[in-house]
Amino acid sequence: MRFSEVRESLRSIGVVMSKRGETIRLNHFGGLEDTAKYTTDLHDALVLGRELAQPRRRVVCATLV
Repeated sequence: MRFSEVRESLRSIGVVMSKRGETIRLNHFGGLEDTAKYTTDLHDALVLGRELAQPRRRVVCATLV
């Protein structure tokens, strides 16, 4: 796959992908820097992007009184 094909594929599932030099940055639409992922490999970018698109698990802690 080419960069543009991977970018469009990830965009359709809510992930933004950009490239500066050899570094590929992935994040949620409107995501902050703490949720960004970086790679230099296009295949890894596709895998990371798909992982980002998965629903996040929420951990709920209950305090018993």
